Amino acid sequence: MLMGIITLLFLLILAVSKYGNLVMGNEDEEPEYGLFGWSSMLFCSGIGASLVLWGTTEWVYYYLDPPFNAEPKSIEAIAWATSYGLFHWGITGWALYCLPAVAMAYAYHVRNYGTLRTSTACQAIIGDKAKGVSGRIIDLVYMVALLGVLAGGLGFTTPTISATITEFFGIEESLIITISVLFICLLIFATSVHFGIERGIQKLSKFCVYLAFFVLLYILIFGPTNFIVKTSLDSFIFMTKNFVDMNLGPSPFGKSEFSKAWTVFYWAWFIGLGPFIGIFVARISRGRTLRTMIFGVLGFGTMGCALFFMIMGNNALYLELNGSMPIVEIMNSEGAAVMTSRSVSAMPLGKWILPILGLFSLIFMATTYDSGAYTLASGATKKMQSGDNPEKWHRVFWAVFIGLMPLGLLILSSGSTDPLERLRPFQTIILLISPPLIIVYILMAMSLIKSIREDTS
Repeated sequence: MLMGIITLLFLLILAVSKYGNLVMGNEDEEPEYGLFGWSSMLFCSGIGASLVLWGTTEWVYYYLDPPFNAEPKSIEAIAWATSYGLFHWGITGWALYCLPAVAMAYAYHVRNYGTLRTSTACQAIIGDKAKGVSGRIIDLVYMVALLGVLAGGLGFTTPTISATITEFFGIEESLIITISVLFICLLIFATSVHFGIERGIQKLSKFCVYLAFFVLLYILIFGPTNFIVKTSLDSFIFMTKNFVDMNLGPSPFGKSEFSKAWTVFYWAWFIGLGPFIGIFVARISRGRTLRTMIFGVLGFGTMGCALFFMIMGNNALYLELNGSMPIVEIMNSEGAAVMTSRSVSAMPLGKWILPILGLFSLIFMATTYDSGAYTLASGATKKMQSGDNPEKWHRVFWAVFIGLMPLGLLILSSGSTDPLERLRPFQTIILLISPPLIIVYILMAMSLIKSIREDTS
């Protein structure tokens, strides 16, 4: 639990220090990508369509089973329910993404180590071992963790997209529709990753952000605007006041299993994804300073996620509390994906927003797995100088491989309406793999500080 807050403090101290002005590349080099393109890519690589699902539904779990011994469905439970999503997908989680990004960017763009792998960010500490058995073990452990996380993410976010289709056409949800959505997503991100960062991933990420703003703005304007704004402000204040307690979690001597079930798993999830996000963000951050990277990743990532929880989550909460729609009952009986679609279709002309929500979610998921395929191809490339890209066939291979992995998960969990149940096998894998990755995080931080001190002394 302490890993997250320690990482956050480390990054903030580094950002405001004299080292914050260090450029990732040559001293007078301009950023390779514009601010909007860069921020769109880092956000879309870090968060997929799962944000649509959890941003709308996560509060239900906390509302029914709140932390800190709060009474279920009480005013206090609502306060925790509307705040914990902001926390879990907020600045601490993005700090776990940011550390590998900064460490790898410095090793790749400044020290020119010539490879873009997890072990590269540790090279200043482990030396030649980064190129030997130790480095290969670090990279292998990470790639196994990444494949598990990516497969799990595709497995439980694909039904979110298929639910928008079935809700719009008024047909029954089926495994065939869900698998068809998976193959469409596979086609999109295999094509995008083939075209590379500039012509593929960046354009797709920008389009995704435009669609996201449209959907969120529509819900804010045509939904319960006053309720959304007031509840969002209250939630932010409540989370800020309880930030330390939320990082440390409920007492282990109490009855609550909350931290184990949620916060510990989220931190393990972010740590498992961290080097993947780090490799991709490091690649697109040439020409930016350490300070810009840190505040950009923490700021854009946190604000982007917060908008989904504040707008989509509070809109669904309003429908439940106001009696307009039995949101909790729908979620328990028909699943989180159906609940997400129903909460949008309940709005004025909401049914016609569903195709846009589905398209946005599809592209959102594709951009994340574009980045994943690019990262895996980079990690499996023996030599790649700063500014280079892996071979096209290599990127497409990993895109197809990632897309096919969740098929078994979707088939086995087709009878489950609870997204948490779909995650159980991967949750176990992630919780087992993350502890060794914590050691890698420590090596990255030590390597980064050692490199900076040697280069600026």
